[in-house]
Amino acid sequence: MVTQPTFTQYLTSSSSTAPSTTAGSTTSSSSASSSTSTLSQNDFLQLLMTQLQNQDPLNPTDTNEMITEMCQLTSTQAITNMETDISNLSSAMQQGTMGQWASAIGDYMEVSSTSISSGDEVVLNPSGNYDSLTLTLKDSSGNETTQTFTSGQSPVYSDTSGNYTIVGAMATSNGVSSACNYSVYRQITGVQSGTSGASLVASDGTAYPTSTVTQIIK
Repeated sequence: MVTQPTFTQYLTSSSSTAPSTTAGSTTSSSSASSSTSTLSQNDFLQLLMTQLQNQDPLNPTDTNEMITEMCQLTSTQAITNMETDISNLSSAMQQGTMGQWASAIGDYMEVSSTSISSGDEVVLNPSGNYDSLTLTLKDSSGNETTQTFTSGQSPVYSDTSGNYTIVGAMATSNGVSSACNYSVYRQITGVQSGTSGASLVASDGTAYPTSTVTQIIK
């Protein structure tokens, strides 16, 4: 008596042995096999019908085997659909986040940086009373320049001339100078997306991940 193969064995032998009639059909079959490594629902149903049509009447295919295989295919297809839905949802959320960050273009982001360029601002934050504040900057050639603010002036430096590195800030009171804290606000000129998420771009092209931005102000 010829032993009827199980449905799993039939699937394995069918996927590994492709019938061919002409050179053209063999090439087509090989191309199809190389383009996909899994069975679709249509492939599964075609194999199922072929097996039913060619089964041994004295030793029919085990229906339990077929039902198990169909359940497995359904579960696999459901997982595939779920993965696709999650991917689409993630893409939509990322696009929405990028749109929200894009609305901040033209605003200022507070960052931990000593670099400034045209459009950026430096706000001096003295810890007490002072007679004057001094901000020292260095250009790309290494030349230093200072900006001085008296107690009656707003201690905000706006960069309108180029790229600078902040050397430091000092507060002077009664002839005694001490270090002065400062905050850097860089103007947002663009938004870009990367593997780690969205980044905000300053006027000199420097990109800051949104996780490193302390705050955004108008």
